Amino acid sequence: MQDWYKIVRQETNDILEAIKQQPFIRELMNGTLPSDVFQFYINQDAMYLAEYKKVLATLGVKCPHEDDTQFFLDSATGIIHVENALHQIFLKDNELAHEPSPTCELYTSYLTRMVANHSLEEALAAVLPCFTIYKEIGDYILEHQTNKADNQYQDWIDTYGGEEFATSVNNAVVITNKYAANASEEVLQKMKAAFVKASKLEWMFWDSAYTKEAWEI
Repeated sequence: MQDWYKIVRQETNDILEAIKQQPFIRELMNGTLPSDVFQFYINQDAMYLAEYKKVLATLGVKCPHEDDTQFFLDSATGIIHVENALHQIFLKDNELAHEPSPTCELYTSYLTRMVANHSLEEALAAVLPCFTIYKEIGDYILEHQTNKADNQYQDWIDTYGGEEFATSVNNAVVITNKYAANASEEVLQKMKAAFVKASKLEWMFWDSAYTKEAWEI
């Protein structure tokens, strides 16, 4: 199994294509996404990232190789810096919400459970879509947008379509492939299931932001 990610990426292409067609992504790309929807997203993303950085730090500690540990600890630290920068740009004087949406709660709880209770290989596969899908969506928007000069969300787009994030994503893929290369067929199937579920949760996260999902009771 030389390139586990390449195979699972091809097998989940339909999810990525569905994300590209979401109203949230299309309107973000052309700059027409309502500001209240984007504010809802940024709020939920802040709560997601607050948990995701803990997940990455825990995952790093579980890695047997020092370089892999360092990568995930650095990624967790990097999230703090990105989070703060984007919040200064987009939140401004708006107060952060403190209740995660049902989808945000589901996604962070899933990742936390995978890292705490499942194999290292499965945990790596579960956290990977947050790297790879954001990179691909960032690249997709940059490639297809015609309004880079006056898109109110350009700072967000540039963050995930930039070279620094691309390097981080590539490192995450390389590490995951390395552990997949020595995994049993049973573990590989579990890794695929984790990657697929997390990819679906990425779709759900943007969809829930667009609808400003709330608890019904």
